[in-house]
Amino acid sequence: MKNRLTILTACCLLLLVNALQAQSREEQKVKRAAQGKTTYSQEETVSFRSDIPYKQAIEALSVLSKKFLKKPIIDPSPLTTPINVEIQPMYWRDALELILRTNNLWYAEKEDYLQIAALAALAAAGGEAAPGGAVAVVDSGAIYSKIPEVIISAVFVEINTAKLRESGISFNIFRGRDLNLGIEFQGAANVSSEIFGVTVAPTSKRLAVNIDAALRIFESEQLGEVIARPQTTVRSGTKGRLQVGTDFSIKERDFSGNIIDRFYSTGTILEVTPKVYHYGTTDFIDLPYHAERSSVTPGAVSTLINKTQSDGRRILLNGEEIYVAGLYSNDEATTREGIPFLKDLPWWVFGLRYVFGYDKMSVSRKELLVLLKAEIVPTIDQRISDLNKERNLIQEKLKENAEDTQKKSIMKKNN
Repeated sequence: MKNRLTILTACCLLLLVNALQAQSREEQKVKRAAQGKTTYSQEETVSFRSDIPYKQAIEALSVLSKKFLKKPIIDPSPLTTPINVEIQPMYWRDALELILRTNNLWYAEKEDYLQIAALAALAAAGGEAAPGGAVAVVDSGAIYSKIPEVIISAVFVEINTAKLRESGISFNIFRGRDLNLGIEFQGAANVSSEIFGVTVAPTSKRLAVNIDAALRIFESEQLGEVIARPQTTVRSGTKGRLQVGTDFSIKERDFSGNIIDRFYSTGTILEVTPKVYHYGTTDFIDLPYHAERSSVTPGAVSTLINKTQSDGRRILLNGEEIYVAGLYSNDEATTREGIPFLKDLPWWVFGLRYVFGYDKMSVSRKELLVLLKAEIVPTIDQRISDLNKERNLIQEKLKENAEDTQKKSIMKKNN
């Protein structure tokens, strides 16, 4: 009797263990997402920026899959876009699933590999799909029609501070009564050239003008130049990027030891991620921005990137302008000075070039001024509503004209 009871107890325990082991994989994923996985090692932890290419992220995760699962990741998808999601330090498999969900993909676990495929293809084949409720279909016209867009206009101005100092003037940026910026020039009485001759009386020492007029003054007197006037329109909550410049490559080794070309962006770069909020009857914009002016200097040992950049976050009303100033850079130039002709003689002519000439190095200090303006574009619903109002107004006008014409014709007949 005791033996039967022992055997029965053992069978119950085995069934309980099997039931626990047979817990569905989806439930394990939900628990891991809700509670966090704390048993994996540091080697199994990954993190990616949102702008890293999708292919590069999958290749890195495939290396970890080979190492810990003994299964490579097979990815036939033709995606060439970034992963579009910020991966904080997490378990590599959680990161893989999060990247695939974001890009409407999933994977099927085979005996020897993990195969990535589109969600629709997996569902049609009856394969394994993503955990229930984990994938939200956001590609909906009803959602997009209510999301506003933001126009970001920027002006990159490079001002030669040395020439500005020689001219004897200074300027201040101020905000007018409206949302626009203005520039006030001071010290015009000390200017050798008549910069303000057309605009202001000679006795005035101050001049307040708008941004466009100030830029024309800078360029006409060669005190500065407009480097770029980029403008982009982005959807609220999405990232916009503008670049006026070039990309250069550096030979690097990837995680497999292969030599690859890694490209870096230089020039005039503007990155913004505006988000529109509505409070009461007011719409305003949360604007994180990254403004950069960079150039490349090849060296014997390494390549140098001369960079002037600014990162910030501002709250703007619709149509408001802001500026970023104080970004200085030094340009060095070497010129040959001395007695003409003799200073340029070759070195082997008795060394006369060193007697009658010398090398002069001049440093030109320049300030980068960035002007930003944000404007909210009406949503699709608002544009359709305005269009319908215009159409109704036109129809009403046509109807009134038809009625007037009919009345006039009746009056003529009666007469």
